[in-house]
Amino acid sequence: MKVLCIGKSCIETTCVINERLEEGKTITIENKTECSGGLIGNIAYLLGKWGAEVYIASMLGADDGATKIKKDFETIGVKTDYIETSFDKKTAQIISIVNETTKNKTILDIVTNSFLKKYSFGIEPDVIVSDGNDFNALVSAYDRYPKVPSYLVVTHTNSEMLELCKYGGTLIINKGAAETISGMKFDYNNSATLVNIYNKLKQRFSKSEIIITLKERGSLYSINGQVKIMPTITTAIVDTNGAKDTFVGAFVYGMGRNFGLEKSIAYATIAASISTTRLTSRNSIPSLTEVSTYYDSKFGPQNNPNNDNTNTQTGTTENNKETTSEPANQTVSVSNPVETPENKVEQTSSPSFENQEKSENDDGNGAVNLNVN
Repeated sequence: MKVLCIGKSCIETTCVINERLEEGKTITIENKTECSGGLIGNIAYLLGKWGAEVYIASMLGADDGATKIKKDFETIGVKTDYIETSFDKKTAQIISIVNETTKNKTILDIVTNSFLKKYSFGIEPDVIVSDGNDFNALVSAYDRYPKVPSYLVVTHTNSEMLELCKYGGTLIINKGAAETISGMKFDYNNSATLVNIYNKLKQRFSKSEIIITLKERGSLYSINGQVKIMPTITTAIVDTNGAKDTFVGAFVYGMGRNFGLEKSIAYATIAASISTTRLTSRNSIPSLTEVSTYYDSKFGPQNNPNNDNTNTQTGTTENNKETTSEPANQTVSVSNPVETPENKVEQTSSPSFENQEKSENDDGNGAVNLNVN
């Protein structure tokens, strides 16, 4: 699988505190971690770590941060051929302040508004993934590769992002953007609102597959005309920063390996949930082995699409790239349907990471239900 990732890479600094941020108050920080990051940078990193052939297209500054970012990509096998250098602007930076007690976080996104100048990508990708931050570069890629599956992560709703949504492909839209675009609010006590918001987005972007990420509530999607919600997995949360990045990367991996929509979402959910148990977005990315092993333990190796070939090679370190063969199509769905006036939305409370049990196949077509006891 050859993946072209277009968008923002940056340096991420995570600071851990154990008191509240207050205006005018000085807080001494003793625990600080610096690593490469950025939404598209983390997606590219996960895909490279999991064995895909990845090319990253980002604009970086002529500074130490850019050197570190390139080195980290090259260590995991991500190709940096399409990284460009800006000599008048620094590499973007994110400062994340995590409260060790409450797990609340404050993020300072120091943007540079520096964009790619060269759009002549010399590859024929199998997949295009973007955060929508480099409008012209992405439009050029869409126009050049109109038949290549694309995945656009929608985290804001300016005019350029909404224009990109019209190109089709798969839109992975966060909760805030979904509410803004639809003009409606999610009410988890009224499942009809989930269906209505999903249908509103589907009507507006009819050419697209749509997935809505709902933070700790899971992800909303549709298959066979039915709107469903895939719950998250309960974990001992350390830091949620980067969970969305991990979700998208794992989902793209699954779709590129023909897992099917629901099993790709299940893999993404497991990966994102594991990532919340670790500090920083980049360092929290799990290995493919971890995700696949968890899937095996809960739903059986026979149902795991990543186990299709006995020659699969896996590793757990960043220097040992993980590769898999093309798996067979299978699906995973969530049980406990709740009827609504317009449709049905399947939802459950979050299953326990430790205690979730595998159920018997119950729908006659090979799907595995994630039941909650």
